[in-house]
Amino acid sequence: MIRPGEPIGPTTYHKPYMAVIFDLDGTLISSALDFHAMRKAVIELAQRSGVPPGELHTTESVPQLIEHAKTKLHAMTGADHLGMRFEGETNRKLDEIEMSALPTAKPTPGAKEALKSLSQDGYRLGVLTRSCEGFARTALHNVGVLPLFMKIRTRNDSGPAKPHPESLLLLLKDMNVTKDRALYVGDGSQDMECARAAGVDFTALVHPGEKAQVHEEELRRLGSFHVVHTFAELHRQVTGRA
Repeated sequence: MIRPGEPIGPTTYHKPYMAVIFDLDGTLISSALDFHAMRKAVIELAQRSGVPPGELHTTESVPQLIEHAKTKLHAMTGADHLGMRFEGETNRKLDEIEMSALPTAKPTPGAKEALKSLSQDGYRLGVLTRSCEGFARTALHNVGVLPLFMKIRTRNDSGPAKPHPESLLLLLKDMNVTKDRALYVGDGSQDMECARAAGVDFTALVHPGEKAQVHEEELRRLGSFHVVHTFAELHRQVTGRA
C-alpha cells in the first residue's frame, strides 16, 4: 500500500488491476484551454469578493487560487458564505471558458485505440478531472469514447474536487473498486499528488512534444517513477503484454 507522502516506486504496484482512471485534458484529449485566462478570472472574482489586490498570483494553479481566496475571505470575515458564493461564481466563469474551448478538443494520439482495448479486456475505465461536466462529457462524446467509461467525476460532483484525494476515492467507491486495484493516469503534478495522497498507483503519461523532456524531468523530480510516453506503453504496463 502506498502511504501519503511516500515516493511511488516500481515495487509498490499491485496487479492485476481492475480499473484505470484517467485525467482528461492533456491525457485523453488536447485542447486550447486558456489556463492563463482561467487564473486571471479567479483572481478578478476574488478581488471583487473582497480579497485585497496582490494577495493572489497567476503563478498559482486554479485550485490553489480558489482555496487561497476562500481561506483569505474566511480569515477576513469569519464567515463561510462569502467563500461559497465566490466559489460558485468562479465555477460558472470557468465553465464558460472551458465550454468555449470545446471545438478545439481532440483525442491524443493512440487514446481511442488503447481505451477500446482496455475496455474489451474487461478493465473498468473512469475519468477524474477538474473540468466541468459539460466540457468533460461533450469532449469525450465528440472524440467517440464516452460510452467506454463506467464513471466520470468532475468538479460539478458533490464532495471535494481534484486534486483532493477524496475525489479519487469517491470515484473508486462509485466504481466498486478498491484503491489497491486501481491505477490513475495523468500528465501533471496535481494528478500525481492526488494519487499519492489517496494511496493509488500512478503513471505519468508524457506525450512527445517540444517541452516533453522538461515536463518528464519535473515529474520525476517530484516523485513519479513511472513515466510512459505513448498509450501503447501504458497498455503494456497495465496488461503485461504487447
